[in-house]
Amino acid sequence: MSASPIAILPAWLKDFRAIAVALISEDGQIVEANEGFLMTLAGISEGFSTANFIEPSFNLLRRSPVQANGLIYHGLLTLGAPDGAQRAFSGRVYRMNQMLFIAAEMDIAAFEQMNDENEKLRKELDDVRRQLSKRNHALQAALEEITELKQHDTVTGLPHRVILDMRMEEEITRWERSRRPLALLLMDIDDFGKLNADYGRDVGDEVLKHIATLLKQAVRTVDVAVRYGGQEFAILLPETNEMGALIVAERMRMDLSSQLILPLLNPISASFGVAVYLSGEQREELYGRAWRALKHAKAHGKNAVTIAGVVGECDHLYQGGSMEPNVANI
Repeated sequence: MSASPIAILPAWLKDFRAIAVALISEDGQIVEANEGFLMTLAGISEGFSTANFIEPSFNLLRRSPVQANGLIYHGLLTLGAPDGAQRAFSGRVYRMNQMLFIAAEMDIAAFEQMNDENEKLRKELDDVRRQLSKRNHALQAALEEITELKQHDTVTGLPHRVILDMRMEEEITRWERSRRPLALLLMDIDDFGKLNADYGRDVGDEVLKHIATLLKQAVRTVDVAVRYGGQEFAILLPETNEMGALIVAERMRMDLSSQLILPLLNPISASFGVAVYLSGEQREELYGRAWRALKHAKAHGKNAVTIAGVVGECDHLYQGGSMEPNVANI
């Protein structure tokens, strides 16, 4: 007994979308289907089943009598989800061997409905893309703000030391090319611990903010002023020699000594250490000489400026407004 031939959809029919064509087995499995049939089911159900035949039902089609040409149904076909979206076709169903062959044109209203749904989905996708774009911009802005906060001190608004380190490396590299002078100034508030103990941290923070304001007013656009530590500040001064750095430090020292910051009863003072870059120095060595000069100023009465020499014995102390070195402390 020969096997029944299996009908195969021609290749040219598979890409059609306005026409739905399919071969369905007796148990409701899709044997073959073109784009129009599959597109009809897209988004309607998780997978095809006999329940997708709404009107007439699959069982009714399967039991329908067969005419001479194999036709078992002619009229409106409704496919979809029993409790969801449904789409209507106008077409015919034939019995071919042990399968049902469906050939139907999409109802114009259903075709328009699909176009409307596709347009709606496209708009929803555009809305989602716009929302994602806005969120990405907002996230980028937030990340930039966080980065900015990490690089700046929250009390004074000045950059942290990490910015000074980066800039100093750049300036040292530039010095190697141009041999233009480069100076570093370190500043420490005198008796800041006692000030905090006597007046509290809030007043201490106000003092720090006041000093930050003076620093911003004292520096040029090419300079870098940072909060170096708890009570220490630093200024990197490109294109500045020893005398220029001394003038900046002395001006800062005198400004602080002449101003009263309420509720303090007396003006505050600060000590300064200045170091001018020497050929071949590493960044840490320049820091070290400036820090040594600052400690020298602290040890010799405070409220003073010390210029760092090559070695400690060559450090010069300037005190009391005199621009001449205090040779007694050299």
